Amino acid sequence: MERLSIEMNPVTRSERRIPLSQSPLHLVLPLVFLAGMFFFHPFRQIFEMGKDEGGQVMKALLLARGYSLYSEIWSDQPPVLTYLQAAGIRAFNADVDDARVLVMLLSTALLAAAAHTLRLNWGLGHALFGVVLITLLPFFTTLSAAVMVGLPAISLAVVALAAHVAWHRQRKELYLVLSAFFLALSIFTKLFTVILAPIFALGLLLDERARLGKSIAWRDLLRPALVWSLFFAAFSLAAVLLMIGPANLGQLLFTHLNARDMVLVNLPISWWLRDSWPILLLAGVGCVFTILERRWLSLYLIAWVVSAYLLLTVHRPVFYHHQLLVTVPAAMLAGIAAGEAFRWIPRMIRSRLFLNERTLLSVLALAGFAASLALRLPLTLPDFYRAPQFQKKAANSTWPEQQQMFLTKMANHAPETHWIVTDLPMYAFRAGLVNPPYLSFITAKRLYTGELTEEKIIAVIAQYRPEQVMIGRREFPMVKAYLQADYRLRYDRGKRYLYLRKDLKGR
Repeated sequence: MERLSIEMNPVTRSERRIPLSQSPLHLVLPLVFLAGMFFFHPFRQIFEMGKDEGGQVMKALLLARGYSLYSEIWSDQPPVLTYLQAAGIRAFNADVDDARVLVMLLSTALLAAAAHTLRLNWGLGHALFGVVLITLLPFFTTLSAAVMVGLPAISLAVVALAAHVAWHRQRKELYLVLSAFFLALSIFTKLFTVILAPIFALGLLLDERARLGKSIAWRDLLRPALVWSLFFAAFSLAAVLLMIGPANLGQLLFTHLNARDMVLVNLPISWWLRDSWPILLLAGVGCVFTILERRWLSLYLIAWVVSAYLLLTVHRPVFYHHQLLVTVPAAMLAGIAAGEAFRWIPRMIRSRLFLNERTLLSVLALAGFAASLALRLPLTLPDFYRAPQFQKKAANSTWPEQQQMFLTKMANHAPETHWIVTDLPMYAFRAGLVNPPYLSFITAKRLYTGELTEEKIIAVIAQYRPEQVMIGRREFPMVKAYLQADYRLRYDRGKRYLYLRKDLKGR
């Protein structure tokens, strides 16, 4: 009977075919981005992407060698990315390029999660437009290959959002757990994504209220939000207890709070957003389409953009990577606008509805998308104008002569060097050397707030007696004066100085 039933109800080829709206085509562009970054972006040829890279890899190296983060290794950033890098160093001796590939994978996850969220709530075209616009954002490609915590945190937050939206569509509690887990990971990569926690909880409450009506019991109203909140709290508590330690929480907060008045980098978020204006304009149109179409799940994106902008308006200092906290969800909204415009234009032509609100919005969206391409493509594509790289080149073969010479001098004494003190930790990491844990990263914030002083640096030098000392980012006149007794200047170029302890043989 079973066989007869199957034969009487054959499945046609068209029925077996996956509908285009449900196909995985939205993942193609994120994979193209990953391939383009890996093979064509010159990340292997760049000594240091940003000032924070050296400190991040140095912390990971110290952690991999058995030192404790926060209690021994100084850090003012949450631990997740550092632990991931340290695991790579322990497992297969990962270097800077490997750490950059890890960030690249997280950026690709951001694009894939954004595309999945847009396809689930809007459609394939909206997802593809969203991926393109995120890729065109200022600094997105650069930070996708930089060992810094901002973009990985946003990536994990977008993954959390994708799981959250999936719960709304399928109502499986596993998605609530995944949403809580990835948002906790995001916050403990960089704290600024904590703004999403109340947004996620409030969204669950409002959804239950709208779905079940006024007669809903309090127990049913609160259940999804409570489940999500309990798992989020559990994951956050585990991170604090296992990776940070309650006594070390102040290290994550006070340095940032005390550095709010740093004048040299006191630029407002509006200044950093000036190059993203076409995408922000397009995002505004996407907000209108969200309301017209009543796709309420996209209110998460609107709330994200607004809360991030308000946070960064009052936060100081604001750096260039902070803008992505606003522009990534804005680019997803812009993808909605572009997708709706391209969906509406053929319908408009067929029905000849040339003068209505959707037509005007679509024309505005098309203009915004064209402006985004015209402004951002010429600035983004040069990142990929390189011969394809299929294998790692010899160490420092493409770095400037100054960097090569410093590394050569440092490497000559590496076998007899136990410690190096430097405010340029990327040099130490590439030479296979380590800073004393307390000086894992000498940041401007530490110096500005007085958490670190020249007297403290001298005290560490006296305690550890490092065989090499390299100064290059700041002057440190007291440190230089102290070094004259027991150290000799081995090499200097371009306001960078390498000192060797006098009992080391000169080469």
